[in-house]
Amino acid sequence: MPIFRSLVLAALVAGLFYGGWYARTEIGLELSQESITSLVAGLGWRAWLVFLLLVVFRSFLLLPSIVVLSAGGIAFGTGMGTLLNAIGLLLSALLWYGAARGAGRPWISEWLGTRTEDFQRRADAAGPLLVGVATAHPAGPATPFHLGCGLAGTPLIPFVLAVALGAPVRASALAFFGSTLLDFGTPRFYAATAVILVLGLLPLAHRGIRERIFGAFRPTPSLAD
Repeated sequence: MPIFRSLVLAALVAGLFYGGWYARTEIGLELSQESITSLVAGLGWRAWLVFLLLVVFRSFLLLPSIVVLSAGGIAFGTGMGTLLNAIGLLLSALLWYGAARGAGRPWISEWLGTRTEDFQRRADAAGPLLVGVATAHPAGPATPFHLGCGLAGTPLIPFVLAVALGAPVRASALAFFGSTLLDFGTPRFYAATAVILVLGLLPLAHRGIRERIFGAFRPTPSLAD
């Protein structure tokens, strides 16, 4: 039954977020770059693994992406921070995509009913380009796009390629920005801030991307119109 499945899915998601919040509380992890860098400090090679897990499961831990990814630049420097950030973003995208496609797609099809075709059309209109841009954007919410691709049944290869191209952009921008936080007020800090601002506004300069973003929210014309 749709209602029963909806309740089960909602309970599962709520449980995962509660588990993440509880785990974060137990290890004393706060919403700051300093807390993350303190956690991984002195762990040796395990610091890479622990940080990678933080990036992958940041949503369940209720940690903002910008905080975690910029902490990578502080803890590991721009180069290694970029690498770990990019790998974590790709794994996280695959996690949400796989969960949505495996568990959520049958549910959404049953829930939407005759509107499933319209949902599919809107998802196809957004396409891998918008997924790549959302992943690359340093402050934009990428997870909803990864979930949407899974729910819409976007083919795996185009999805992976889009995320793989976008993830290093976000990863490097925030790692670079994070590495400058210890030099607040220096020219390097202002340069990193400018890069973040430019990358944040640049996608809207492209007419096609604007149309895909805002077109997805326009109502579908009815046959009577």
